[in-house]
Amino acid sequence: MEHLVYISLGSNILPHVHLPKAIELLAQQVRLLAVSSVYETPPVGSSGRNFLNAMVVAKTAYPPQVLKERVLRPIESALGRQRTEDKFAPRTIDLDIIAWEDKVLDEDAFRYAHLAVPLAEILRQYPLKGATRRIQSLAKQFQRQHLLTPLPIASVLTFAN
Repeated sequence: MEHLVYISLGSNILPHVHLPKAIELLAQQVRLLAVSSVYETPPVGSSGRNFLNAMVVAKTAYPPQVLKERVLRPIESALGRQRTEDKFAPRTIDLDIIAWEDKVLDEDAFRYAHLAVPLAEILRQYPLKGATRRIQSLAKQFQRQHLLTPLPIASVLTFAN
């Protein structure tokens, strides 16, 4: 049985290289249904370069913990992710499960623009019961506050070539 999963992607170290590569590697492991636009956002919890962020929705037979251990962490490692005690450190790629089926697993989706805005875009096609309207409302607020504008994923992919 396949499950619907919402995965966030973020990078502030060569993001034009790492985001497209992460999407390519994800597509080899899960069935991608949609990819959001890319949004540039300031780092959370530290200073440094801005992040490029996106969201994908996919189908997978793996349960969340197995998906994280067998797919997401190996992709992060393959793309040079260095985990340190500083959870806000710059990174080549960060992959996180935000929602599973119709349930939000990561409450940060309600707190941060880099998650809410691309997730709201995805939710137009793949709604989450009970959370879609709230996330879309928060995303509009974040877009006004941070003046976030989407970059089509195609524009990011062309930079990688």
